Amino acid sequence: MSLVLAGLVCWVFGLAMLANAASQHSIDERHLFLPLVLHGASPLPNAARWGAPIARDPQRGLIWVVNPDAGSVAAIDPDQLQFVQTLPVGVEPWSLAFTPDGMSLLVLDRARGELVVLDPGQATVRARLALGPEPGQVVVSPDGERAYVTLQAMHMLIIVDLNDFTFLRRVPLSAHPYGVAVSADGSRVYVTHFYAQSVMPAGMGRDDGAQGLVSVLDAQGDHVGTIYLSPDQHGFANQLASIAIAGSRAWVPLIRAAPELPNTLSTTVFAAVATLDLATQQEDPTAQLNLNDEAVFGSPVNNPVAVVPSPDGRILYIVLAGSDLVELVDVTEPTQPRLLGFLPAGRNPRGMVLSPDGRYGYVMSYLSRAVTVLDLHLRRVVATITVAPETLDATLLRGKILFNTVTDPRMAKSSWVSCASCHADGGTDNVTWMMADGPRQTPGIWQAGATLPWHWSAALDEPHDVEDSIHTLQFGLGLAPGADPPLLGRTNAGRSADLDALAAFLVEGIRTPRAVAPSAASEAGRALFDALGCVSCHGGPTWSISTLPGLPGTLDLDGNGMVDAVLRDVGTATAADVRGQTGFDVPSLIGVGLTAPYMHDGSLPTLAAVLDSGHPTPGLVRSRPLSPAERDALVAFLLTIDDAISPVK
Repeated sequence: MSLVLAGLVCWVFGLAMLANAASQHSIDERHLFLPLVLHGASPLPNAARWGAPIARDPQRGLIWVVNPDAGSVAAIDPDQLQFVQTLPVGVEPWSLAFTPDGMSLLVLDRARGELVVLDPGQATVRARLALGPEPGQVVVSPDGERAYVTLQAMHMLIIVDLNDFTFLRRVPLSAHPYGVAVSADGSRVYVTHFYAQSVMPAGMGRDDGAQGLVSVLDAQGDHVGTIYLSPDQHGFANQLASIAIAGSRAWVPLIRAAPELPNTLSTTVFAAVATLDLATQQEDPTAQLNLNDEAVFGSPVNNPVAVVPSPDGRILYIVLAGSDLVELVDVTEPTQPRLLGFLPAGRNPRGMVLSPDGRYGYVMSYLSRAVTVLDLHLRRVVATITVAPETLDATLLRGKILFNTVTDPRMAKSSWVSCASCHADGGTDNVTWMMADGPRQTPGIWQAGATLPWHWSAALDEPHDVEDSIHTLQFGLGLAPGADPPLLGRTNAGRSADLDALAAFLVEGIRTPRAVAPSAASEAGRALFDALGCVSCHGGPTWSISTLPGLPGTLDLDGNGMVDAVLRDVGTATAADVRGQTGFDVPSLIGVGLTAPYMHDGSLPTLAAVLDSGHPTPGLVRSRPLSPAERDALVAFLLTIDDAISPVK
């Protein structure tokens, strides 16, 4: 049977199934036809590939997507617009990729640090490979011989031989590799580094103090270059979430951070897409897409996480996680981009894949637990297909949605800033922001409920006090009615069901990242940690003495706006600090390897620099100075601290 005839048979059969599909899923009844898809057609030859949470089976034509909160992957049939199957894979599947023959589906389980290789046809597991903590994305080479996996917590790229599922190489990289793509001929691998890298001391607190990085490697993993994304009038390039390639160009969605004062609504975080010229291995600043430039792109948007070029490379589909949209931009003339419009993409979209002809887009709508099907020619939603059951209770789900969105004016004004803009997936942006209190480094908020009070000045005694942050940082209307009480005054709990939900998510809904495995060096460092008395500030199950000394609303007897009992003076306050002369709240060491730079003002770039400074009494001579070997052992130990390691008592 010819491919065309087979396609016609599928189309006729699809019509018979349409009524059943329509009864199960949200389908646009004005658009009752099924696309003619030739399942025998493989992807275009010599096509570049990049990491994503959604992918098309090149042989069967099914669309597969990760379900991070359900621990599974699922498939939909794009012809019949219906759910097909789900496969459990672990705890938190995050990125997936197919081999060109469709025989293997590679899935990253971020929580377990595993690469799970599935046979999608037989619905079986072919292999499980232990990678290490916090993998970011996976991509397969065009010839199907290799997989490339970024490992964020260990700052490396892992190359896997897909013939026998063994490790070919572990390639050390600059800090926090995350997005990954492979060129069409397989000769180049491009890796984005999620966080910007400082270019001067305390650079994460300067608008021009840091730059984005994209590492360039050959197919074997040898480093052949670095593409730098320079700061501009909107700040420095940060949170480089992915990379996509078409021809000699690549695009990187990012958030530009401008931490210096004044912190106005339109100058703190700025959604953008960087354009890279792969021929010269340089950024093309003339083709940068400044998505929050209202004169060109209309309404501001939030948290771009993926860019998908059309097959001809003339249109970019930009996935906006915080805005619940896909933005369509014509880049036929790269220096004169033209906004084509926006399409709704469900709650918190994280990735998108196209049909082979480029007409249909399939969006991973993370918090809708669905795939949203878009007709990109008629510019309308065709279907919303549920792919996972809800695993969170209603309160946590509501809190997670509020945390990630700018579409609710109570959370953000004009769609600029969400909670996730500074705390991606509950972590940190690694930026030192200039605040009313002085310079303040963004902490991760995992395990935050156990280490109240919050903020470096211990100014929040309950999670509901983030209502103040919504007002002052996101310029939102707020979730609770009426006037807010003082931060350390009467409780905010119970004022609003949505505020209660957001507070519950902050305390219960954020997974603590995994740390590197213990080693002989880290065990020696653990003994030193104990012997040097580090437990006096960083002991116990939370690795911090920060804990509420009483009930919220009773902790500010002197009226200075701080919970003084938890503050410790470690000699780091400067003239830039309005608060801090009496000390700072002690941060937890859980996940400390992911939160550089360090101290309240981000003044120390590495853990080694913290120890070399003389912390906790910088400037004073230690009674027992650390040798370089002891310092390295202590750093090795600190990098192992997560919520699974037993505390030093």
